[in-house]
Amino acid sequence: VESYRYYTVNLEVISWLGVWYVKSELYEKAIEFFERAAEIQPSEEKWQLMVTSCYRRMGNFTKALELYEAIHKQYPDNLECLRYLVAICKDLNRKHDHYE
Repeated sequence: VESYRYYTVNLEVISWLGVWYVKSELYEKAIEFFERAAEIQPSEEKWQLMVTSCYRRMGNFTKALELYEAIHKQYPDNLECLRYLVAICKDLNRKHDHYE
């Protein structure tokens, strides 16, 4: 965390901290770091997927679905996003045929 304070644009540090918070199940804190990474690298869908994954892990499926749909709209060929989109639709008993 100390290194992040001194150099807030180092993606390696930001990613490491985000993953550490996820492993510690501190998802709200992880979201802060992944959102920061998304600001630095806005065209990298990985950061948006990491944020969305945190919402899913917190059990906020409605927010996760909303974010997965936004990511899918922006990156329709991203298979990871599609897999999670179908899975979350199934979990929420929503139609998902148009994603498969």
